[in-house]
Amino acid sequence: MTKLISECIFKKSFARFGHNVLIRNETSHTLITKSELISIKELKERGVTLEVPINVCQKGHNLTLFFLQLNSNTVGVLPDFGHFKEAFFEAIVKVESIEKNESKENSVFIDVQFTQYDLGEWTKLLNLYAKNQEDINKMIMHQHEIREDE
Repeated sequence: MTKLISECIFKKSFARFGHNVLIRNETSHTLITKSELISIKELKERGVTLEVPINVCQKGHNLTLFFLQLNSNTVGVLPDFGHFKEAFFEAIVKVESIEKNESKENSVFIDVQFTQYDLGEWTKLLNLYAKNQEDINKMIMHQHEIREDE
């Protein structure tokens, strides 16, 4: 009898990966400092898609995104203006579109385009995510090989 792949992969095989994101809405002068309410859904060449609470922003708003390490304990201390020294990457972005999240009533997906950011740092971040995905793919393919040998 063939095992399910989920029976072959151990939870401890996966190291939690990702980043916390905080938002400063430069248009409405509001801060979103609860990183657990913000999810990265897609990384793009010059932007990102985020899942955020409803009414955080509107189309055309300018935001500053602050990327923090996943285990960062600095949540909630965003300055009203300027840089946030705890952020390892930050970008000023423009909200291009907002789409209702059909599976969560109080959240939306926003597509943002970078307007001011460090291209080199963003490229490093994209490469980091790509390598992590490649490692996961290799692990899954390895599990397929093990199952086929049984």
